[in-house]
Amino acid sequence: MKRTGWLVGVVVAAAGCAASGPLARGPAAASKPVEAPRPVLMRSAEIDARMRAAWKEKGLEPAERVDDAGFFRRVNLDLTGRVPKAEAVDAFLADKAEDKRAKTIDALLASPEYAEHFTNYWDRVLMGRNVRKHVDHAEFRRWLHEQLEKNVGYDVWVRELVSATGLTSAPRMAEQPVNGAANWYLRYMDNPPDLAGTTSRLFLGVRIQCAQCHDHKTEKWTMSDFQGFTASFLRTRAQLFYTDDKDKKGLRAYDVEDLERSPEGRLTRPRRAAKRMDIAEYKSAAPRALDGTDLLSGGSKPRTALAEWITRKDNPWFARAIVNRVWGVMLGRGFSEPVDDLRESNPPAMKDLLDTLASDFVTSGYDLKHLLRLIANAESYQLAARPKGQRGDGALWSYFHMDQLGPDELLDSLVRATGLPREKVERQFTFLFDVDEEDDHDDEFDGTITQALWLMNGKVMQRSIQIAPGSALAQVLSKPGGDEGKIRALYMRTLSRPPTDAETAHWVGFLKPPRPGPPPAGEGADTVRRRYEDLLWVLLNSSEFLFNH
Repeated sequence: MKRTGWLVGVVVAAAGCAASGPLARGPAAASKPVEAPRPVLMRSAEIDARMRAAWKEKGLEPAERVDDAGFFRRVNLDLTGRVPKAEAVDAFLADKAEDKRAKTIDALLASPEYAEHFTNYWDRVLMGRNVRKHVDHAEFRRWLHEQLEKNVGYDVWVRELVSATGLTSAPRMAEQPVNGAANWYLRYMDNPPDLAGTTSRLFLGVRIQCAQCHDHKTEKWTMSDFQGFTASFLRTRAQLFYTDDKDKKGLRAYDVEDLERSPEGRLTRPRRAAKRMDIAEYKSAAPRALDGTDLLSGGSKPRTALAEWITRKDNPWFARAIVNRVWGVMLGRGFSEPVDDLRESNPPAMKDLLDTLASDFVTSGYDLKHLLRLIANAESYQLAARPKGQRGDGALWSYFHMDQLGPDELLDSLVRATGLPREKVERQFTFLFDVDEEDDHDDEFDGTITQALWLMNGKVMQRSIQIAPGSALAQVLSKPGGDEGKIRALYMRTLSRPPTDAETAHWVGFLKPPRPGPPPAGEGADTVRRRYEDLLWVLLNSSEFLFNH
């Protein structure tokens, strides 16, 4: 690359000298601008080669390639957060092109559903499941959706999020622009230590909050490290700007700003949080990053300097943390588990591959779609969920790791499969799937007994299987044809695959059990319709529907 640039410079310089010399004839020709060479990015085949070598070394035989129906459902769930439409499954299965999987990945990443799904994901990760009332959640989600829809570089929007200032909401009479990202600071405005611990954990994969109270003999980070990192957030204030209970339904607008500091490094104005908790040890600490970088030098305000440091290309944690997280989202488990814990005492599997992917992510311009595309096209992502000739925990991803659908994925998949209005289902989900913990940011979901009972017997589930006007079951039964076609249509809506011959035969027998002579009294069309409702209930409550596999 350097030689090419040097040679171009010599040629351009020589051409300029010749044009201006005594032998020049006519006006000098305009030089054509030299385009910067495009960065060479990693390909999925490199992941495949490294995974194959690791499997061979460990004596593991990878699972078979997942069939087309399984892949199509899986990639739709992972990239759009919902099961695909039945007609889309049919079209994909009928497509004979060899590159149809790669084209599907590209199409899903370009779809509006991609931005909506990952808005839901990052909203859960950043805000948790119990958003405070003074946070304008709608403005925050609007800002987050814009970043993902425009595919803004991950480093850019993380930098803006960590250092965001401005109005958190749009008062009726205000002309100032709103910065939805400032609502993330608003969520933590009374607890700077929690903001510091969350920032480090989410964006660096470093859990420093264990050092909030005392040093640990076996861990790297000390109380001094935690206090210096937390001090970066002490010079920020969220001041009430406007409130209108009638127009904003009780929601208030705050103005988030970074304060000037005195020559001694103390706050020039009192901070609300100081009245609610003892932060004396943090006020006396010098704001600094985890590598010791002084965040007061250079003229920047500490929070801005911290955001710049976090997203620097030479930061040893930032790119590795997001690559580990996205790998875990797509493949069920990260290189390190939990995905936000990259400490030295929790070393990652296949560290060289993690480092290579992190370097490639930086080269791509922190392009999240590039990273997702790279992983989705890899062989390890497209393996079946059943191991081949081995048992174990799948630590090296020799088969696909099954995961229960998260609340948002389950909600959207139920809506698509049953045709119920989303708002009716969402009200029930808000009650059952939200949690009480103030700082719950865990994006994993294991489910509870109450939730399982709701899926089996809840009012929404009972309504979803009824043959009511506009329902999925009513639409299926209104189509011409026999039971075999209707059974297939229900399988495609719920499980995103056609039934096997054995399954079809079983359900045909269930719907109209063969028996000699006339049917028993009271058994007729209504009985068959109720059995169709039972069939749909079974499909919606099956593990095959409730899991990503």
